[in-house]
Amino acid sequence: MKKFMTLFFAVLITSIFVVGCSNTAPQSNNEPAISDENIPDNATRIVSTVMGDIEVPANPERVVVNWYIGDVFALRLNVVGHNAWDQETMPFYDKFASSTKIENWEPEDVMALNPDLIVTYNEEDFEKFKKIAPVLVIPESGISSLERIQLLGDATGKSAEAEAAIKAFETKLADAKKILNSDAFNGKTFSIMEDWGASGEWSGIYYETGSRGGTLVYEYLKLDYPDKLKKLIEESGAGRGHLSYEVAHEYFGDYILWCRQEGKESEYAKTDLWKSIPAVAEGRLVEIPGKYQGLFFYSDVTSLTAQLDYMVNALNSLTK
Repeated sequence: MKKFMTLFFAVLITSIFVVGCSNTAPQSNNEPAISDENIPDNATRIVSTVMGDIEVPANPERVVVNWYIGDVFALRLNVVGHNAWDQETMPFYDKFASSTKIENWEPEDVMALNPDLIVTYNEEDFEKFKKIAPVLVIPESGISSLERIQLLGDATGKSAEAEAAIKAFETKLADAKKILNSDAFNGKTFSIMEDWGASGEWSGIYYETGSRGGTLVYEYLKLDYPDKLKKLIEESGAGRGHLSYEVAHEYFGDYILWCRQEGKESEYAKTDLWKSIPAVAEGRLVEIPGKYQGLFFYSDVTSLTAQLDYMVNALNSLTK
């Protein structure tokens, strides 16, 4: 499915054509692409998406976005409005100041910002907003973080910015893999866990595979789950799930990435079961304070790069 979605977008982002110029015709397949520097103000491009072919500005000037806020910031597009969580440990937190926070993701609120492009993950947003501005829908499933930013860059005339962000991440990733191939980490298993408390509707220990740094740890660093956790994920088909206090200790890996909740103590960390976990007893524990929830919230390339710095430094500190 992932390969299909990647091919679908990569092949079908088509040529740029100029709107409103009678002496300018669309390019044939044999003509060279128009460079971004020479694109007229009224130029558009056709992008084939899961919602069909849509016409978008070649150089969008007023972008509204939700979940893909980090990608759009990385591309240096002008974000006039966002429907996204912002928190001070996000690597692009300062950029939120120049954008209006959209509290209600509704047509009236979006229209008030006069966008010329709306970027979203949700297919339902296409019908919801298409009368306001072109809606570029890229579903979350079937595409990686790096593929996504490249596709967004190609669709908005920001291919060079996308490639630069990808290159910066991949360079750091290669260095990190060298470190994690050392004797201290090679062949070890890693689990990302968070304590939601001893009681209540959301309680127990939650394992993570995508959020809380899971995309970086498992998809890009290629680190392994503990066997029992891997079996649970395969059988349940869930990338995130609940473990009771009584059995959670059976699912921890050789290294634990322990996500703390801001302003809350971990009840589980006070139990004898916690103290009996080898990774805890032997000091192979990376605690991620609650204030860093923002850093590990998104999986865009900028967040992944910052997460990589944090993770490598934290893991390295355990070997000294």
